[in-house]
Amino acid sequence: MNDFSLTVSVIICGYTMERLEVFTAAIDSVLAQTHRPLEVVIVIDGDPTLHERIVTRYGDDLSVRIALNDENRGISYSRTRGAELATGEVVAFIDDDAVAEPTWIAEHVRVYETQEVIGVAGVVEPRWLEGQPPFFPAEFYWLVGCTEPTCLS
Repeated sequence: MNDFSLTVSVIICGYTMERLEVFTAAIDSVLAQTHRPLEVVIVIDGDPTLHERIVTRYGDDLSVRIALNDENRGISYSRTRGAELATGEVVAFIDDDAVAEPTWIAEHVRVYETQEVIGVAGVVEPRWLEGQPPFFPAEFYWLVGCTEPTCLS
């Protein structure tokens, strides 16, 4: 197989207009991936205003599917719904406040195509908006869902 044969569906869930800016940054970073074919499944968790805004911004993109939960059901329900709607051979998830490097999906696909694996995870690095808090050592990054630096060596 070549590096660009698997279809990947990326699930991104959002739930409030208050996070619109970070949410659209996450979506834009996925749409900017170097890997094709790519499907982006966006699940809006019970916020019709956010759904309308996302449909206006991304609804004409043929690689994007947008769904609205009738009420706020939580991240687990929304991710499961996104996975059910996905048509890709591989399903990936990204948080609504994360930004993916342009080769994020290509690197995952490379692992699937060169090794016998059933799942792949990537490095998650914090992006401190106002600098790393002095009381928060790198050994505790796992508490906020990031990769510990000791795991990177």
